[in-house]
Amino acid sequence: MKKSSLSSIIIGLLGLAVVLVVLGFYYQYFLDGFVSIDSSFVVYTFLFIILVAISLLLVLTNRLLLISEQNRLVESQHYQNEKLWEMNQVIRTQRHDFVNHLQTVYGLIQLDMHDEAQAFITELYTELQFSGEAMRVAVPELSALLLAKSGYAAHNDISFKISVSSDLSGLTIRPFDLVTITGNLINNALEAVENLPPAERQVRLKVFENSRFFVIQTHNPGFIPPELRTHIFIPGYSTKPGDTHRGLGLASIRKLSEDYQGFTVVSSGPDHGTRVTVGLPKRAERKIA
Repeated sequence: MKKSSLSSIIIGLLGLAVVLVVLGFYYQYFLDGFVSIDSSFVVYTFLFIILVAISLLLVLTNRLLLISEQNRLVESQHYQNEKLWEMNQVIRTQRHDFVNHLQTVYGLIQLDMHDEAQAFITELYTELQFSGEAMRVAVPELSALLLAKSGYAAHNDISFKISVSSDLSGLTIRPFDLVTITGNLINNALEAVENLPPAERQVRLKVFENSRFFVIQTHNPGFIPPELRTHIFIPGYSTKPGDTHRGLGLASIRKLSEDYQGFTVVSSGPDHGTRVTVGLPKRAERKIA
């Protein structure tokens, strides 16, 4: 049942209760010869109405919470299915490309171009190593996201490399929230380099941990001036005007990281580029606002 339908039913029941009470007073005043009303009757009547209203509101609240939880689960399932579909597409594309790569290596060897074949194999190994890094994390949803983003980056001629020194197996936050944080991190970094010269389109993602936090960090060329760094976490603010959908990623990242008692830090300089670092505490528990 939709929220609006359930609310209408509850409001209708409350209205019916009020109408019945009014009709009761009308009967006693006008149809029963203006008999005086006992004050206790009035008090008990209104207490009854209040009790009914509270009971119905509790029922409504409970139903709305159940509906909200069901919607959240459906949304989460839909999102995970979408990422799994994207991963499947990437794997199919990689399989097709791998066959072409093997044929290329075979042709180079047949032509006795061994140095060229070795160089090509080295490049192919690097690409396969990246896929292996993506699969090292212990969160399947995150692996699917990384593979999907690697396909997007390759399609847009962006060098996207990841380094995983922690598989995040001890991380206790919801996979949906982890994917939201990491996806927004990667999206911001990819968008920051998409208009740069091809040689400068480089994005790096690091996943590691220390004694207190699991850390996810992106690094890309580009410089954010200090005066803008104070605004980038404001929802809707963006250094790229003209798109109403921009300016939400970093705000969402910081909101979620703080919900789990974590942190989000942005460092940027003309020489070393921009780093966005998110720390998520071990055994994190999300705060309910």
